[in-house]
Amino acid sequence: MVRTTGKNLQPPSVQAEAALLTRAAGGDEAAVAALYDAYARPLWAFGLRRLGDPELAGELVQRVMTRLWQSGSRYDPARASVRSYVFAIARTTVVDLHRQRARQPQPRADAEGVASAVAAVDELDLLLQAEAVRAALDRLSRDHRDMLDLAYFCGLTQVEIAARMRLPLGTVKSRTYCALKAFRLACDELGVDQR
Repeated sequence: MVRTTGKNLQPPSVQAEAALLTRAAGGDEAAVAALYDAYARPLWAFGLRRLGDPELAGELVQRVMTRLWQSGSRYDPARASVRSYVFAIARTTVVDLHRQRARQPQPRADAEGVASAVAAVDELDLLLQAEAVRAALDRLSRDHRDMLDLAYFCGLTQVEIAARMRLPLGTVKSRTYCALKAFRLACDELGVDQR
């Protein structure tokens, strides 16, 4: 189960979180505890949704926190926010736990209880995914973001984009292709699930 200290903490700033992760990687127990307080509940909810088992969700929290402590010194704030880094580790840990469970089947929790818990965390998972996608979009050049915005958020065809941007159709097609390629690369780097 998830440990809490009973404190009602406000989320730290991006810079403060990066400094906290660096301190935790250096062995600062207070920093490790602060990271745990900030991420244990969201990680547990994420794990429950992905794994469908409260015990495995607790195991996910422990493994992610251990990896943050052991590999936090490799965190690069220029590549992603601490939150994106934490959930990238969580996604790979979920895969590891699925593989482990496949090798050693464990009893599953009550299906009805899991279903209600999963429904409660769906919104959190969507918000985390949206934050990661936003971070990936922020890595794109202005031209690439404009192409994706017009095509996917405004719903314009490539012909309509060419007319609006006063560009040749071939330029719009090549920019859209390059924008999607750059977006996929940014998602891969941030660990965004592209299913």
